[in-house]
Amino acid sequence: MKAEIFLQKTSNLFAQNRLLKFTITILALTVMFNSAMVYRAVKYQRVVLIPPTMTGTVEFIQGKPNDAYISDISRRIVSLAATYSPPTARGQFEELLAYFAPEAYPQASNSWYSLASRVEESQVSSVFYLEKISITEGFIEVFGNFKQYAGDTLLENTSKTYLIDYRLQDGRFYIVSFKEKLTQRQEQERG
Repeated sequence: MKAEIFLQKTSNLFAQNRLLKFTITILALTVMFNSAMVYRAVKYQRVVLIPPTMTGTVEFIQGKPNDAYISDISRRIVSLAATYSPPTARGQFEELLAYFAPEAYPQASNSWYSLASRVEESQVSSVFYLEKISITEGFIEVFGNFKQYAGDTLLENTSKTYLIDYRLQDGRFYIVSFKEKLTQRQEQERG
């Protein structure tokens, strides 16, 4: 009788071991499937932002933003850089400098703060009416009408094109350089 109880207990232990092995195998397969699905979800994830100053939604797909984001950010940058008055220039330029890349910041800081000083001293205002934005990989070209005033007197009324050299790093927009594109006539006068 004792042999029969022993055989019954050992067969129960073997059955229990088989059940545990089966459970561990199922759990391992489930973890592998879940890992594959998480990887796939991360690969195709989209982050949708609606910043308060932007006009629409912003989507980053695999770390790259859509053109609407680049367009909105370039509108904001050109507005900060080219539409100013003596009381607002310094504050706008400080806000603009926050967009510059760390390696471009020192030079940009010098040029924008010196422009702010000249604007405050000479009491000059300017307005830039945006007409067209062209976006390529790493560059934005913004075309529009630029008007500059000293008091109520119109000093300048021309079409200007600004070139913004940018990069995206970890989802953040950085300006590498911001400059005015010279026309062929201006290039001939300088050269």
